Amino acid sequence: MFLKIYSKLVSDFHKFTLLFITVIILTSLYFSKNFNLDASSDALLLEGDKDLEYLREINSRYGSKDFLFLTYSPVTNFTDEDTIINIQLLKSKIEKLTWVDSIITIIDVPLLKSSDEPLMERLKNYKTLSYPNIDKDRAFEEIINSPIYSNYVISKDGKTSGIVIYLKKDERLNEYRKLKEKYFVERNNKKQSQIEKKKI
Repeated sequence: MFLKIYSKLVSDFHKFTLLFITVIILTSLYFSKNFNLDASSDALLLEGDKDLEYLREINSRYGSKDFLFLTYSPVTNFTDEDTIINIQLLKSKIEKLTWVDSIITIIDVPLLKSSDEPLMERLKNYKTLSYPNIDKDRAFEEIINSPIYSNYVISKDGKTSGIVIYLKKDERLNEYRKLKEKYFVERNNKKQSQIEKKKI
């Protein structure tokens, strides 16, 4: 029945149908400028979730930092001097941003197996991949085979590096978040008391 009506409309009134669809598409495109999607962590997480409450409790007790994770794939390889200079320049530019607290890159991680110095000496004066007189191939091998650094600052295939950017705390946002949580708890308590009154 529906298919017959649909085919009749399309075949007998094809000009009108096309005009109608065009009007709908143009109207949708016009009003799409007013469309806003909140994809923040607060919007994506379910309020009242016990796991979320536990996470926030742990974070408030022990502290935590929000961070961004960037990936960087060099043209040559990570032992090349130009690549190291490029990472240093990128790091210095990112550090100048007002909302950045600190950065960890592949050229910042401490290396302990890249030299034959005594262990205590290596611990006191650890070297990194950007150190001038270091064996860069040996240093890179240590990074890529390290269970700590692998899949953190370097991918398994050694072609892509991770740059971890820790963000400064936004105190104003934290205050808004606390107010939101307080309102949510009060609203839930009010609803609960209303349900209990109805039961009585």
